Amino acid sequence: MSGTDTRGALDRYVGTIEAAPVAAVQFLYRSVLRHTQKGRESPSFQADPTAWLRQAQRGERGPEWARDMFLQAAELWALLAGVGILVGMALDHVFGVPFDAVLTFSLSVFPAFGLLSLADAVRARSMREAEAARRQKRKRLGKKKQPVRCYQPIRRRWIIPVAASVLLTTFWTVLLSTG
Repeated sequence: MSGTDTRGALDRYVGTIEAAPVAAVQFLYRSVLRHTQKGRESPSFQADPTAWLRQAQRGERGPEWARDMFLQAAELWALLAGVGILVGMALDHVFGVPFDAVLTFSLSVFPAFGLLSLADAVRARSMREAEAARRQKRKRLGKKKQPVRCYQPIRRRWIIPVAASVLLTTFWTVLLSTG
């Protein structure tokens, strides 16, 4: 069943958005490595973290891989939130764009997708620990080894960023309008 995607349309769209920062960083990294022969021959130039993240989202990777990829995506979403705040300051100073609007967006949308990635990473970590306990038990009982199960991603993933965005937007709007 490798390569088939059984997720719903909204889950696929959310997965694409979740992978966007990883794809952007991968593009920048490869554009730097491309300028030298040693860079073009390096294994990191050949690696495809975006494909790995999408495989983890579809449940085609083990829990260890999934945890690493989702943590990387969460880190990038946190970085985007910070950069959004700095860009908001610059836009307010140079063009007079209201800082509150940019701050609300940066602290609502980006952390919502970071929360989705973090939730998947925590779920993958707990699945990895359960797999290790299951292997220990089978070993203790003298049963034969079984292959490591693939990570089972969160179903209806789109609910987490939508709900988190609505809650965070409400929170920041109330906080910034009363302060």
